[in-house]
Amino acid sequence: MTSGVRAAALGLLLAMAAAGQALPKAVALKAQPIYLSPDATSAKVGQVQPGLEIAIQAASHDFVQVFVASRGAGVSGWIANQGYARFDDPEGAEVVFGAGVQFENLAESQSGEEAAALDAARLYTAVSNDFPSSPRAAEAAYRGAYIPWELHLSEEPHRRTPEERQFPDDTALRKVEGKFRGTPWAARAAFQLIVEHFTCGSWFDKPQCVEKEMDRYRDYVKQYPAGPFSAQAAFDALYRAAAAWTLYQRSGPHHDEGKAAHFRQEVADQAATLRRAYPATDWAARAALLAFNVAHGTPVALPAETPLGGP
Repeated sequence: MTSGVRAAALGLLLAMAAAGQALPKAVALKAQPIYLSPDATSAKVGQVQPGLEIAIQAASHDFVQVFVASRGAGVSGWIANQGYARFDDPEGAEVVFGAGVQFENLAESQSGEEAAALDAARLYTAVSNDFPSSPRAAEAAYRGAYIPWELHLSEEPHRRTPEERQFPDDTALRKVEGKFRGTPWAARAAFQLIVEHFTCGSWFDKPQCVEKEMDRYRDYVKQYPAGPFSAQAAFDALYRAAAAWTLYQRSGPHHDEGKAAHFRQEVADQAATLRRAYPATDWAARAALLAFNVAHGTPVALPAETPLGGP
């Protein structure tokens, strides 16, 4: 885009701002090129990405002139008059959320479709930011935060020890936890962040690290007793109690009859509590099986390496 075109676009924006006029705004639903003029044969000056905010400046037949701010720079040009949802559209939030679902499904159906997943995340985030009164706002904020978190977590390089673990930027998930406190989406965000505390060390070198992880899950259940992941968290704590019993009761440098007896009782007590709190769930049935095995002296099958969350 030429400096003259950019200057003209910025001049228009400043003039409208000075006159107290706000440009109509919208969210892009799909990727499409930005043209220098309202003509698909004209030069391309940029690209609109799904989830980006666009300001609508003018219309000409099948095109609209837009201003798109991206990464600190502004681009003004023309796009086809389609593929966006305006902020003032009563169905705007639902439409943008639906586009996010579409891209997320595309990412899940095609291996390695990271671009589609990130498009979905931007669209969900747009729902939360641009349609804050929408009933979808909390869910959209969580999904927009969780997708890049999960992608980047899976891309973290393997570390030799748990102490060396590194985690992606958690700002967006923590924002969900704080802004939507008391909702299931805050509980979901908090559950994802539990793993940040799993840097104590190897279970096999430091069995006390299993105990610390168990306590993290138990604290989570106390804070979110009715959350969507609470039963799973209760089982994850129970599994670690069983793992601690396994480590302390077997022969070797960490053998400790007293601690083994303590965790054997912990397993029985935690399993009973889980089954009362979350009856008729798979987690309750798995808790019953785990407690049965420990009561009959069957060690837990431990993973080859200290896991990052989960049983």
